[in-house]
Amino acid sequence: MSPLLKIVSGDGAPATSDQLHHAAEQKRARDAVLRDTLVRLGRLNDEAVARIQTLQREMNAPFAKAASKLGLLTRDDIETAIGVQHGFIREGEGEGRLPPDLVIVRRPRSREAEQFRALRTRLLTSKDGETIGLFAIAAHGAHEGADHIALNMAASFAQLRKRVLILDADLRASRLARAFALAAAPGLRETLLGECDIRNAVRATIVQNLSVLTAGAPDKDGHELLSSEALRLTLEYLRCAYDVVIVMTAPFGPVADAQFVWAAAEKAFVVARRHQDRLPALKDLNAALRHAGAGVIGAALAG
Repeated sequence: MSPLLKIVSGDGAPATSDQLHHAAEQKRARDAVLRDTLVRLGRLNDEAVARIQTLQREMNAPFAKAASKLGLLTRDDIETAIGVQHGFIREGEGEGRLPPDLVIVRRPRSREAEQFRALRTRLLTSKDGETIGLFAIAAHGAHEGADHIALNMAASFAQLRKRVLILDADLRASRLARAFALAAAPGLRETLLGECDIRNAVRATIVQNLSVLTAGAPDKDGHELLSSEALRLTLEYLRCAYDVVIVMTAPFGPVADAQFVWAAAEKAFVVARRHQDRLPALKDLNAALRHAGAGVIGAALAG
């Protein structure tokens, strides 16, 4: 005979019928909120809801699991609805999509999301926490891990209801535009050239309290713009306009693009790739930051 499972309450005692009834009511309430949010977002209609609820009764399963089994919802649908419920996503406002790896919004209860919140706390409680303001991301080699950290850090600050901007200063690649599925221009390039008012180049994303300034049209000669006084003046304006500004830069390497940005930003957050970036490369990166006059406010491992 299989052993019996004993349902217990938080203090180790067997759960009472009232506690079991309360837990079931909470589950039904969560399902109802999720269902209503998905309907409001246009992801489900009344016919689909009826099919899901029928399967729910047959399987005794949560709403999301039944909907997924029927092929009526994707993981993206469910994560977007949860983001709306938590107030992390603007409902019916903002531009672009939710980046696929924005875990702090898509999976706010995950271990990785908690790590980003812990990183945010360390930055805010550091000696420079009250003046964190604007800082650049500094990385050696490939940019993917640095972008992942930059995006999730930006969203984590936005969840504190701070006015947050993430700026793409890699004028050769337009990485931020791709992440949010936005048109590359107008962006930083057009702003620095005086072709566009910065207020028209900044765009609100679907993430609550988070705006972006893309790199603009790709420019192989972007280093000339980044070395200009216009970049420093642009960053000064953004410091005043937002509570937190995170600046994505080109990876440190043969071209000098990143160093110009670090010098204008004056502060940098270093991202190293686990098992890839070796000590000599990181020493070179640190020396370049010192040469640019950028103080290091923190560091993280990616991967």
